[in-house]
Amino acid sequence: MQDLQVQQNNTGVKPQHSIVLNERELKRVSDFIGTEVGIQLPSTKRTLVESRLSKRLRILGFDDFKSYLDHTLESSDGALEKLQLIDVLTTNKTSFYREPDHFDYLVKHAIPDLENGARKELKLWTAGCSTGEEAYTLSIELNEVASQKKNIAFNILATDISHSCLSKASRGIYTDRQAESIPLELRKKYLLRSRNSEESLVQMGPELRHRILFKSLNLMDSHFDLPSKMDIIFCRNVMIYFNNNLREELVARFESNLVKGGYLFVGHSESLNGIKTTLNQVAPMVYQKN
Repeated sequence: MQDLQVQQNNTGVKPQHSIVLNERELKRVSDFIGTEVGIQLPSTKRTLVESRLSKRLRILGFDDFKSYLDHTLESSDGALEKLQLIDVLTTNKTSFYREPDHFDYLVKHAIPDLENGARKELKLWTAGCSTGEEAYTLSIELNEVASQKKNIAFNILATDISHSCLSKASRGIYTDRQAESIPLELRKKYLLRSRNSEESLVQMGPELRHRILFKSLNLMDSHFDLPSKMDIIFCRNVMIYFNNNLREELVARFESNLVKGGYLFVGHSESLNGIKTTLNQVAPMVYQKN
């Protein structure tokens, strides 16, 4: 938990009380987040919730969580803060080329399979794209494929519920350290370096950014307003926060939005064991629609 206590000093400033999130207030937050975005926040997550929301209390000037939650969840003035609450509690860590065997399977098996099925324009969706690293990794890999197979085109839909994540993702600017997991030859080929030599920043090149549409979408919506069915869906390390019923409902919606023969990639900690689905597992955490 972030320590909000101010130590008394020689100027006579009195110490403030640390702001504590009790179990009743955690349940209010948990019920709201569970209903809105499906994420489960058990009591073991209390310290994390307390730390992240304490920043919002400081910004808005609330002295305790009850007042903050009354304002956010109960008052008509809390609509915008609801978005901020969702934002700070659903921002997840990601990285370029995370779980790299999935990208190997994509290039060596999934794309050739779809190509043999006469799919010449591939439509990909990264659901829960966070700050964009997965979407840009896909764009790099698909650009590489398209450079070798001139008859293949592609576009990527990248969605998330977090507006701050989508804003960062659409800019496509990252630190050198964040970009280290991209192979050096691909960094040189696709990434732009800041003109300010003192800034250790890179930006995804235009050929990567122009292939991606970033859009706000809540995976708990009963209907996804997608422009067409998808050939490939990546939803990795998102469903780990959902209960089995919500996961089953979401997988069913993914399946209905896949073309026949399309692929669903989920995180390595997100097996679909125990979930009713007609998707066939074809590789570790890779599933195909009949």
